[in-house]
Amino acid sequence: MPTITVKSFGGISPRTPPRYLDQGQAQVALNCPVFTGHLAPLPDVSASLLTLPKFGTPQTIYRFGQDVVSDTDYWFHWTKDVDVCRGQIAGDTSEWTFYTGDGGPKATYAALALAGSDYPAAARPLGLPAPGDPAAVSVTGTADPSQIPETRVYTWTWVNKESGFEFESAPAPASDSVDVYPGQSVSVSSLGTAPGGDYVVTHRRIYRAVGGIYLFVTEIPATSTSFTDTVDADALGEQLPSMNWSEPPSTLQGLINLPNGMMAGFDGRDVYFCEPYRPYAWPEMYIQSLDYPVVGLGRMDTTLAVLTTGVPYLIQGTHPDSMAVVKSDLEQACVSKRSIVSFGGSVVYAAPDGLMRLSPSGSGIITEALFDYKQWQAYFAPETIHAYAHDNKYVAFYDNGTAQGGFIYDLKTGQFILHDIYATAGFQDVQRDKLFLAFADSSLSVWYEGAPKPYIWRSKVFTMPQVTGFSCAQVEAETYPLTLEVFADGQLIYTHEVPSRNPFRLPAKVGRDWEVQISGTSQVFSVALATSMTELASG
Repeated sequence: MPTITVKSFGGISPRTPPRYLDQGQAQVALNCPVFTGHLAPLPDVSASLLTLPKFGTPQTIYRFGQDVVSDTDYWFHWTKDVDVCRGQIAGDTSEWTFYTGDGGPKATYAALALAGSDYPAAARPLGLPAPGDPAAVSVTGTADPSQIPETRVYTWTWVNKESGFEFESAPAPASDSVDVYPGQSVSVSSLGTAPGGDYVVTHRRIYRAVGGIYLFVTEIPATSTSFTDTVDADALGEQLPSMNWSEPPSTLQGLINLPNGMMAGFDGRDVYFCEPYRPYAWPEMYIQSLDYPVVGLGRMDTTLAVLTTGVPYLIQGTHPDSMAVVKSDLEQACVSKRSIVSFGGSVVYAAPDGLMRLSPSGSGIITEALFDYKQWQAYFAPETIHAYAHDNKYVAFYDNGTAQGGFIYDLKTGQFILHDIYATAGFQDVQRDKLFLAFADSSLSVWYEGAPKPYIWRSKVFTMPQVTGFSCAQVEAETYPLTLEVFADGQLIYTHEVPSRNPFRLPAKVGRDWEVQISGTSQVFSVALATSMTELASG
């Protein structure tokens, strides 16, 4: 005689008709992470750790103080989409941090960022503008016409030395050339005034060129507007490094760290790269222009994934001057910048047809077997998805206009479940191995650290070859009670609060299509229906 037994529990696959689901797949899997095969409750978020002080709904959170072991210190937060990167700076003791999305690109560090209670309290523009005017130059001293003169050109740059780090601007326009005989000196003047606003300038650097190469002459305080050059040629320093540097554009977005000291960002269809280990310098010669407007960026090892309104691109290389662009043949646009998550050696994002995964081992829609286009759009309104990595899982939140909630996709097993938690922002703290979440009321909590949430798991439709009546059932669980509901031909025929692992009787009902639904907070290892106690005992 037939029996129904489920010993391994899985997630949902709405694209598959309920009777064609695999043995352990579900029609409903809410708040039950089935990724190890048994049924278990999803832990709720922790109690609130603190309330973020900014007025409005948090959309971005970031834990500053990465070297501090703390859940509460120190939370940068914004009510807009902001991308934050810690600086790749040798010997940095101030935790220089850079971000885009809150006005122009910005830089901050501990003494600035933590100078108030609403973090970050203050920041600098990321970069320095080039001086606008050339220096005025004049030769002083007596010329010796028996000697051969040296033809010189001068330029200068702005410098900010602050908290163990320094910015240097692109150079000023070249000065007029002057012929200088041995024994003569050059007065370099009219060096202009420092840029205003939030820029900070502490020094100027003077460079001179003979034969077309600018070499370092000296550094003077920013308050000095002139300098007399008496430096011998053999005492000149390094070549001007910033000849081709630029400030990042004021509309730069999507800041992301890459290996080898690089950072990347985008503006429209253009992808920008900074000079390695110089996050304030963004040479125009490093720009890569694409066919489609960029939505957001991700990373896979040394590869930058560029997600656009059209196809994805991969930009590969170890230095910005030699990056190669590969255009994907997968026509899957990114519909939500905040859905982009880089983890597990891959980049996952929300596309019109489902979750798209870019990976060196193969790319494609990883939810293609679970949802069709209409289901994906109706369930989740994918343009609203924002997501984060946790334990090799894609943890997402959505607002489809009718309901707010979320889902979890496990990269290892391919299982997909829903949950009823709705956060507005999140931050994966690698150092703490925690996912922190912010909510509409500005509270901050930790994912997966609260009390067990009640779950609902509903089986596939088990279709019998003929009308059948099941007379008994059994649920193997870690603890009890839990609730079992039994359906025949789409109708609920029995609800039972299961008190123990002992078998129990079902009412005398018959049908061809049978389903079971389990709800509660207990771990469940198997559920079985049979036509007799003997069959139930034999498994």
